Amino acid sequence: MPTPLARRPRIIIPPDAVVLPSRMDGRGAFCGLSYSDAILAAGGLPVILPLTANRRVLQEFLDHADGLLLIGGGDVNPRRYGGRPHPKISGVDDTRDQMEIHLCRAARRRDLPTLGICRGIQIINVAFGGTLHPHITGHAHPQPTARVHRLRWGRGWIEVNSSHHQAVDRVAPGFVVTARAADGTVEAMELPGARYLRAVQFHPERLVAGEPGCRRLFVEFVRATNPGARR
Repeated sequence: MPTPLARRPRIIIPPDAVVLPSRMDGRGAFCGLSYSDAILAAGGLPVILPLTANRRVLQEFLDHADGLLLIGGGDVNPRRYGGRPHPKISGVDDTRDQMEIHLCRAARRRDLPTLGICRGIQIINVAFGGTLHPHITGHAHPQPTARVHRLRWGRGWIEVNSSHHQAVDRVAPGFVVTARAADGTVEAMELPGARYLRAVQFHPERLVAGEPGCRRLFVEFVRATNPGARR
């Protein structure tokens, strides 16, 4: 019997910033269905946040959250990690950067389970003192939907997609890399000792139908929101 929505762990999801047609507001917020569907399938309740850097508003959401999911989207402003402008950087939204960096750090102080995907691994790395490659090439970057390379992840191998042109450069202090692509690109990392703080560069939400490891990632994340859960 399905778990009633009221009893599901609440997973807050900051949205991507999008440009709307001029006849509308001009600026909006978006979260792909694959993210919320993956959380629902794993037993969680996705809560899409408004796009805001207002810390009082974010505090209220954090007070009622059981977990934090950071999704893909536009690039992180290189000023956030001491980087230089690059012609390939696009989709920068300073409100989103501020919002997510604050949420990352606040969630860590609360030991709130956190999962980062694509941009999510990048913003987590920046939030805790790491840096990014502003633009990379290699293993067929970028490919929006195709599975283009294999990597060793967990106990076996997995075929993953590449739809990014930025990646982790210097890893934030305390974090460990748990998977790399053949060209050395960081594909997964985590923070030892945290209740749950993991991030991946690929898009597991697009692969849950065919990759047990991707389904397990979301299940373990939602399961970690149990107050008694420890790895």
